[in-house]
Formats: sequence, structure tokens, C-alpha cells
Amino acid sequence: METNGTNLTVAEVRALEDKHRDLLVLCLRLEEFAIDFDAGEVPRGIGKVAKHIEPLMAAAHTLEEQKLYPDLQVHAGSCFGSLLLDQVKSEHRVDRRAAHELSLTLAAVARKRCRLSLETVAHMVRGFQEAVRRHITAEQMLLQQLLSVEPERRALPR
Repeated sequence: METNGTNLTVAEVRALEDKHRDLLVLCLRLEEFAIDFDAGEVPRGIGKVAKHIEPLMAAAHTLEEQKLYPDLQVHAGSCFGSLLLDQVKSEHRVDRRAAHELSLTLAAVARKRCRLSLETVAHMVRGFQEAVRRHITAEQMLLQQLLSVEPERRALPR
């Protein structure tokens, strides 16, 4: 199987990029929803999006935790690198909880059973998508750093 100088295969890197792209598309959709909420409107398709938030998040997290993080841990190279990786890992727990809460909230809005104002839901949506984008950016930076490490340097014992 083809590799890229890390323990990750090229196919795994592509799959990770695809998962991140799916989450970024979700963020764009949520951003559009927030605009509608600010206008006092309930957007079409909100129920369908609510059902997909958690599975999209879970798919990305599973791939990151099983393929990316172990390789990053081996090649962290410093205490700072290990601490940064621990921070990114811990964000997954928060992201999963936020995805669950947002999914429930959007489903309630779709059923017209949400007690929150649409303005509050808009803030919730924006906060979620901003956190997801920031997290993806951090992981993409870590991945790029991992991929740029020289193969011979990585082979040296630590």
C-alpha cells in the first residue's frame, strides 16, 4: 500500500481530508441557517441536517482517533507537541456533546417544539460551526506538519 512518509497511507490522508470537507460543507449550511434564523425564518431541510450532524462528526473523529492521532503521538517531537495533541483530542468530547445538543435543538426547531428563540439558535449554530472550523484548521496544520517531516529524521530513535 502506498504511503506518504508517515504511518498514514495516502488513502487514509485522502479519507481524512474528505471527512474534513464534509464537516466544512456542514458549517456552510449551518451558516446559512443562522442567517435565516436571524431573519426569523425556519430554513428548509433543517430536520435532515439535524440528523446528519452527529454521524458526520463521528465519522471524522473515528478516523482521526484511529489513524491520525497515533501517528502524531509517535512523532510529536516535544512536550509542546504532545500537549497540543492532548488538547485537540480533548476537544472531541466537547465537539460530540455540542453536536448532540445542536442536533436535538435543530430537530426541535424543525418540529416547532423549540423553546429557544431563533436568535439564540442562530448564536448556538454560529458557535458550533466556528468551533468545528477552528478544530479542523488545527488538525490540518498538525497533519501538514506530520507530512512534512523528513522520512530519515522520523526513522531516528528518540
